[in-house]
Amino acid sequence: MKICKLPVVAFIQFALILLSSSVFAKVPNGEPVDVNVFFDTQGIDVTHIRQEVKHINFARTSESANVHLLSTLERTGGSGRQYAFYFIGLQEFEGLNDTLYYFSSPDKTGSEIRDDYTNMIRLGLARYLARGSHVVDVKFNGETEMNHTPEQDKWNNWVFGIHTRTNVNGEETEREFDFDVAIDVERITPEWRFEFDVDNNYDEDWYENDGDEVTAKRTYQSFESLVVKSIGDHMAVGLKSGVSSSSYSNIKLNYWAFPAVEYNLFPYELSSRKQLRISYFLGYNGRQYMDTTMFNKLQEGLVRQTFAVAYKVQEKWGSAYTSLSGNNYFHDFSKNSLAIYSGLYLRVWKGLSFNVSGNYSIINDRLSILKSEATMEEILLKQVQQATAYRYQLQVGLSFTFGSLYNNVVNPRLKG
Repeated sequence: MKICKLPVVAFIQFALILLSSSVFAKVPNGEPVDVNVFFDTQGIDVTHIRQEVKHINFARTSESANVHLLSTLERTGGSGRQYAFYFIGLQEFEGLNDTLYYFSSPDKTGSEIRDDYTNMIRLGLARYLARGSHVVDVKFNGETEMNHTPEQDKWNNWVFGIHTRTNVNGEETEREFDFDVAIDVERITPEWRFEFDVDNNYDEDWYENDGDEVTAKRTYQSFESLVVKSIGDHMAVGLKSGVSSSSYSNIKLNYWAFPAVEYNLFPYELSSRKQLRISYFLGYNGRQYMDTTMFNKLQEGLVRQTFAVAYKVQEKWGSAYTSLSGNNYFHDFSKNSLAIYSGLYLRVWKGLSFNVSGNYSIINDRLSILKSEATMEEILLKQVQQATAYRYQLQVGLSFTFGSLYNNVVNPRLKG
């Protein structure tokens, strides 16, 4: 099967737009209209788009734009990315909306991906340029192939990744060495999702003070798996399982298996824009400890349940997300935890925006805490986990920009 080229498809679609009678319908006053675009994007090189996409103005605020370009970015099953571009008409273009998708493959370079989604943005803006009587030298360059799913995939949608990282730094009286290796395997289709992850981490810190030397070591190993089966457009069932060990958490061997069910009030196909997911996990957790815990345990078998609700939305006014999760052990319901995570990015007025994010956790379920009291040295070097009743974090930000509403100039000199 011959692969279609993006320039050819773009030319055909652009020609169809020009032949459409609605395109030639001028705005009410009959005068040419500038296309002023507000880029509300993530994972997009807007500087490159400024250099490559002509005949539009880059609006600084949504209020000064007549096209609001909203984009979302999600990871695909083949370790690529799905870019969703939502073109929302405003003012003269009110009601003129469109959605385009671009799928990148993992074997493409960042430059190739950037050129591809730039061409996709050109294509989406063509109808506004046509309606605004600015159909001039709009070109769709490049030899990029259209995204497609091969008829035969010898890997059958399986993707493998190997990652290593080493960090070495130090000075006269201290040094740090960190090594991490991870392997991940996954297969994602509309019906099934398989994920397998292996991680091994070794961290060592060395300090010297008045001739005394202190060495702190931490190790962590884990194998985790997730199997999910889709059931219709709103529901999924799955199994999360794994095995791990952690010197920091006083865990010699930790193994678990948690069947789960999830329901999304919105169809999963809308997950990049909005989702409201309710999930429930119930399963077994077996543990062997390195040393006696504060509950006089060297090993134990536990039954645990987790309930979670998560909401996420991204619109013209900004974005918001929040999640609430709680779990408890069945042998003692007082051994529980509750966590809430929330964030809001809000466009208040023109160049004024407000963002706030934070999380708060109530923690009553750290069962692996050592019975023996940690030394000050172990606490400061973070060698052992400590008991705590809560944990929190809060971030608040406010930004305001003003001045020229449209500035399409790119000048990278001495930018670094």
